[in-house]
Amino acid sequence: METPIKRHIKIKGEATPYTPGMEIYFERRLDLIWKGKSKKMKTVVQLWKRQGKHCPQCGQPITNQTGWNIHHRIRKVMGGSDELTNLELLHPNCHRQLHSREAGAHRKHL
Repeated sequence: METPIKRHIKIKGEATPYTPGMEIYFERRLDLIWKGKSKKMKTVVQLWKRQGKHCPQCGQPITNQTGWNIHHRIRKVMGGSDELTNLELLHPNCHRQLHSREAGAHRKHL
């Protein structure tokens, strides 16, 4: 009996999910991991249906063609989790814009 090879996505350098600047990297990594697992895709489908198949940022439909990113509502660095209640699907561009706005607001407080 052969054991199937399971590929893992390496974490780059000294990145941690608790470093504020690395959130997008880890959310994209989570996307890749979930896209490769049918059980995890069920979670993506649950999020998609819960949101009415639309992006909560722009209100437009999320499809395979538009793509999606998984976003943590409460940042992991602030104690957020990977539970369904803390996750939402966003279009990749909406996700980048959201993090850019958050980063800009954070810089204003420094």
